[in-house]
Amino acid sequence: MSATPFFIQPYRFDDPTADDTSPMLDRQRAVVLEPGEEVLWRGQVNVTGYLVGPTGGSVGNGQAERRWTLPRYADVTITDRRLAYVCDDWDLARVGAPRHRSTPSFARPRPRRRPALGGGTRVATGQILWQWPWRLHLLPAPGPQGVLIVCDSMRSNRRPALMLAGGVASDGRELALTVRRSIARFRLTNPDIVELSPRDRDALQLRAGSALLLDELTDPQRGVALPGGLPVEFVNRDDYYHPAPVQQQWGLAGGGPA
Repeated sequence: MSATPFFIQPYRFDDPTADDTSPMLDRQRAVVLEPGEEVLWRGQVNVTGYLVGPTGGSVGNGQAERRWTLPRYADVTITDRRLAYVCDDWDLARVGAPRHRSTPSFARPRPRRRPALGGGTRVATGQILWQWPWRLHLLPAPGPQGVLIVCDSMRSNRRPALMLAGGVASDGRELALTVRRSIARFRLTNPDIVELSPRDRDALQLRAGSALLLDELTDPQRGVALPGGLPVEFVNRDDYYHPAPVQQQWGLAGGGPA
């Protein structure tokens, strides 16, 4: 689900109360674009969800814990506003340590919607809005390889992240650069959604340009910082800087805490 740390949910075409914070699909199971939204990249890749520790994005040294993975390629669409994916005939395989009662609500799965009436192909969707990412990593061999997009949250000291790997992503370099530039340009051109200091704007100007920044991208601990990001609980800077009462705050992210 787009508003949860795992960025995943089943999609139901006949659901009259569909969550409007998740990607909308047409009958061909393609992401429905918003007016004026521009597609920058499309391809089929592996999609995996992680929780990243507070000190870095390294998957290989235990700082990032894999929480779920889709067993087949997902159709990923990157636009000037978000990353969205669709995976047909999915069978979500949860991995890692079992969750206990002490697990924070941030790290617990949210209730799923009912399966589609009459059976049929199951479809999983998810998205990351460009106001959310906090850091970007291009993870090299010999450990898990891929593009790791790390977001921030107020409800846990572990950050939700999405890994894209394999398929047409190849070594991930083109995909990582596309994500980085798109996020930076979105924030620079949408001051009504995110709030930037002069220093943030300078950093994003660099990230929006043609500089590769590969030394930062491929450093498992460092990564490329993305200034101005909002926690995944919020979709607009006014929601974050002028929060509503708690019982309404969760509704902004698509439902109450688990």
